[in-house]
Order: sequence, then C-alpha cells, then structure tokens
Amino acid sequence: MRGLGVLVSAVLLQGSVTAVAAQPVAIDVGHYLERPGAISAYGVSEFEYNHALAAVIAARLAGAGVPVRLIGHRGEMADLRARPREAEAAGAGFFLSIHHDSVKEEHLQPWTWNGRSLRHAEGFAGFSLFVSRLNPRLDESLACASAIGAALRRAGLPVATHHGVSSAGVERPWAEEANGVYFYDNLVVLKTATIPAVLLEAGVIVNRDEERDLAGSARRALTADAVLQGLQQCGVAIAP
Repeated sequence: MRGLGVLVSAVLLQGSVTAVAAQPVAIDVGHYLERPGAISAYGVSEFEYNHALAAVIAARLAGAGVPVRLIGHRGEMADLRARPREAEAAGAGFFLSIHHDSVKEEHLQPWTWNGRSLRHAEGFAGFSLFVSRLNPRLDESLACASAIGAALRRAGLPVATHHGVSSAGVERPWAEEANGVYFYDNLVVLKTATIPAVLLEAGVIVNRDEERDLAGSARRALTADAVLQGLQQCGVAIAP
C-alpha cells in the first residue's frame, strides 16, 4: 500500500488546488484496518481492495478537474457516522462509498490456496449500488447511482442480483433493477449523510475469477471511468 500512499497524497493535493471551483466529491474507503470487511477467495481483505480502487477513482476524477476528498483512506476511521460528517465539513457535494462484495455464509465453500484455508463462492458476480430512502437527498442519490450503473453496464459489467434479502432476512428491494441499484435504508454512511450519497459494490471478491479481474488495473480503470461518466451525467462531476 506504500505506492498507493503516494497516489493518495497526489490526489489530495490536486483536489485542494481545484476545490475553489466546484464542490468536492467525497470518496469513502469502505471498512478500516481493525475491521477490514470480507476476505477474498485468495485471502485479501476487502479494505485493501477498497483502498486501491478508491485511489484510482479519486485520481481519475482529479485528472478530469473534479475536486476530491478522500475519506477513511488511512484505515483508522471506525466511526461510520464521522465519514459523511467529514465529507460535509470539507464542503463535499456528493458522497461515494467504495466496497467489494461477498455473499451469504451458506453460499461460501472451503478451499485451499497456497496452503491457506479460505472460502469462495461461484455463480455470483457483478456490481451493485445502494441508496437509502432515509437520506434527505434521495432523488439526487438515485439519479447518480443509476447513471453510474448505466455507465458500468455500457462498459460490459454485469449487475449483481443476489442482494434481494440480507443475511438477517431484511429485504433490499430494487430501486432501479436495470442499472443495479438497490434500496438499503439503514446503511449508516448513506442514511446519516445530508448530501447525496451512494455505496458502490464494485464486484464479488469471493468469486475466484472475478477477483482476478477486480485486482487488475484494467478493471479498476474501467470502474473509475464509469464513475466519472455517471457523475458527469447526473451533474455532480463538474470540472472548473
């Protein structure tokens, strides 16, 4: 992650230079070092994937002249409510939380790779996006989530369809099925934000084939391009 630290510093510097011209987009690195989220089929923590992709997305936005604020990139941010608060305090006009997906426990199968006992799941792949109906800017959140999803679909990525019911049995209905957008009302970073907020699950890291793809620079660049296109379409990513 040392090389990513240099990239993050460059993104923050560029974002500070352009921030006078437009509201920043807050890019939130999902999870943190003490609770790093799902463990991938090849034994990598979700936080590491989130960190890497967030840096690429932030760099892509900054390179297009869009000011950026990175949230949680140092891995110490355990207070989820503090994340949208930090974004809002920095003047951000949009909050995007970056995650990578897993599946319910009953779908995970054991396997051994490089001497490690790990778990994987086949038959699950693709991206998904989430918005909360408790967010006061739901219409704008949904418009941007839909636009990002449409851009990801145009890039050839499939929609993940396994989120209809949570592991606790809570329904997560479609907000817009065609573009992979679900309602997930109680996600803290979405429902406590007072600005438009979206969570992106970039792909399924317990799927061995998709994880290989998600770990590569091409998939990360493709996802970053789609995020930029979507935010431009919904009027958030406005270059100075």
